[in-house]
Amino acid sequence: MAPLLGAGDDKKIDSIASTIKRSLADDRNNAGATGLLLTDCWDLHPHVNKSGRKLKQSSIDRAAQSWRVFVRFCANRGVTTVAEVTERVAADFLDTQTPRMRVLGYQYCRAMFERIGSQQPFTRKPPAPTPTHREPLTHEQISALLARADSLAAGKGACASAGEFATFTRFLLYTGLRMGDAATIRVAQVDYQAETIERTMAKTSRPVRFPLHPDIISRLPREGEYLFPAMAAQYLRDGHAITRRFARLFKSAGIVGEAHQYCAHALRTTFASICAEHDVPLAVIQSWLGHNCPSITRIYARIEDMRAKRAALAKFPTLG
Repeated sequence: MAPLLGAGDDKKIDSIASTIKRSLADDRNNAGATGLLLTDCWDLHPHVNKSGRKLKQSSIDRAAQSWRVFVRFCANRGVTTVAEVTERVAADFLDTQTPRMRVLGYQYCRAMFERIGSQQPFTRKPPAPTPTHREPLTHEQISALLARADSLAAGKGACASAGEFATFTRFLLYTGLRMGDAATIRVAQVDYQAETIERTMAKTSRPVRFPLHPDIISRLPREGEYLFPAMAAQYLRDGHAITRRFARLFKSAGIVGEAHQYCAHALRTTFASICAEHDVPLAVIQSWLGHNCPSITRIYARIEDMRAKRAALAKFPTLG
């Protein structure tokens, strides 16, 4: 029988040999990856994108949080190694997340399995989340929310962090910061003499510096690492826990609406709206919120809408 490859088929032989080597290398990598503990995978993350460029710190932070939440989910189900993560486990994990965090969890956890060279369990891409319409709180709702937070902090059997959470709620309303940026802000970032605060926004990597309202600065601690140590610990462990806590606060204050309408981010929208109501210029609100684009600030503050309504009201006759 004639040989499959002749003497002049050196290139074919080299190509086949290379293919076999790659296959064996992939098998070795998969064998090594599947024995990995999920808790050890993060140390293998190179913190670069597919083109080799270093990720922004905000992206690294979101990836780390998504991976921590996934690892904790798996641990609660007795899944500790890469080999034990099936498509069913990945799908069940995504089903427990909010629409936005479901997308982020898919992106970052899928990227992790690609990095470690394991079989990919994140095969079901979730749909893009439907944008949530968040109206700013009314003054009555703000009063009800703060009164309820204070009541929970002063009540019998209140948890140790209830007072801190009440102050944290006020802090979000007075500063317009995102929940994560506020939860992880450090005492050293506050200038108590000048009554200002300086923070680099995690989402945009944009530094902001702004004054603090007298009502909030008098409530802030002056010692320790974090302004809100319990909130920082909870956020770094599981940011969803604070989100759920705010959901319970809004509900107990009688403020209800569509799913995810009333949450910590609604306080940011409220801050921007109050600024707009008091004729704070768009550029100032944009700088304060750390937005890169003024169109985003307009969505938050609804400035043109409010000013147009005021102009119309000024022309409206007095009745009766």
